[in-house]
Amino acid sequence: MTTRQVLDHALEALPESCLGEVLCFVQELQTRENSEAWAQFGRAQLSKAYADDEPEYTAADVKPELER
Repeated sequence: MTTRQVLDHALEALPESCLGEVLCFVQELQTRENSEAWAQFGRAQLSKAYADDEPEYTAADVKPELER
């Protein structure tokens, strides 16, 4: 029996009053999965923008007025 079949069987056995809690849990899992996908996307974009040979920046590069 597949996981989906076991889950379907378990859901059929649950009273209607419990199904809302199951739905909330499913939505939480989807949100977590979506958040991880965005985090991976952000890390990929950051690694594209900055290579290993990126120069070291000093405070003067960031705030030129510090050179005075």
